[in-house]
Amino acid sequence: MEEYEKLSGIGYADIEPWIAPVAARKLIADAISEAEKTMLVDEIRRRLHTPFS
Repeated sequence: MEEYEKLSGIGYADIEPWIAPVAARKLIADAISEAEKTMLVDEIRRRLHTPFS
């Protein structure tokens, strides 16, 4: 991530909102392993989880 930020000039704060949508899109890709699907679903759930106060 640091290398990407350095080369692109785009910071993590600009990229972070796109992580869940990109992960969701990747779920329907061909030739994705069950392990990767599980990792992506876990990441999406983690990012969408909003604790209740």
